[in-house]
Amino acid sequence: MAWRGVHLSRAARLRVEHRNLVIDFADSESAVRLPLEDISYLILDTPEISLTGALMTRMSECAIMLLGCDARHMPAWTSLPWGLHYRQGEITRLQLDCSLPLRKRLWQQIVSEKISAQATCLKILGRTNVELLQSLIPTVQSGDTGNVEARAAVIHFLSLFPDRSFFRHGDDLPNALLNYGYSLCRSALARYLCAHGFIPSIGIHHRSMSNAFNLADDLIEPYRPFVDVAAAELLGTRLSSEDFCTDDRRALALVLEKPVCFDGEEITLFATFALCVQSLRHALEAKDPKLIKFPKPLL
Repeated sequence: MAWRGVHLSRAARLRVEHRNLVIDFADSESAVRLPLEDISYLILDTPEISLTGALMTRMSECAIMLLGCDARHMPAWTSLPWGLHYRQGEITRLQLDCSLPLRKRLWQQIVSEKISAQATCLKILGRTNVELLQSLIPTVQSGDTGNVEARAAVIHFLSLFPDRSFFRHGDDLPNALLNYGYSLCRSALARYLCAHGFIPSIGIHHRSMSNAFNLADDLIEPYRPFVDVAAAELLGTRLSSEDFCTDDRRALALVLEKPVCFDGEEITLFATFALCVQSLRHALEAKDPKLIKFPKPLL
């Protein structure tokens, strides 16, 4: 099973040799060799990296997530394997045949899981309003018609950053930390959705015609609190105006390797992405929203 994550921030040339990823750094004469079967994700955090087509093909065959960043060091693209699932047509039909009532009940389940994870996140950090968030979970209705998700988000972020004037989507360090971590999870979900035969633009709740990853944006919701914990811990007492640095990005990437509980077993967060996508298929096949599974934080 793949267990290693690779984050590259130095100029290098990447190639494949005897089932190994070979990294030739521009500032070093010695090459680094890593077995492809050990790698779960590879983040290219600099434009000064070149890689061969043969390597990209082998990485796709090994289900390795390849992610590239833009000039601001934010995830900008990821590799998406197409046509690898033996039930591609059947999965597509399941998506297209998913009724509105089932989509609403699936969204109810997703929102409930998200709020539960947010409450656990605040408990881990020793924040307030844990019980208040937990009390909102039974009030989530089919389709979340009462918009409980938004109410919970306000409580959650005020408790997550209690000593700051925090505004979501602002241009500061807390938002940079959150956005980077969320982008990693979104990329992984998009990749595994494609690998398992799903069309990521066909969402459950998110239905924007301009969004190619509506379904990934649905499934990411219960994953966000895992990033929230890491962001709050990284932020600590630092000023919101401080720079988003390489060490921050590497620390957030390590969130993917954190142990979590999934369906009663302790595994890494990264390993849950494929299992979550598989559970979505089971939920659609059985028309039972309770079958969709998400990771739970470990206390």
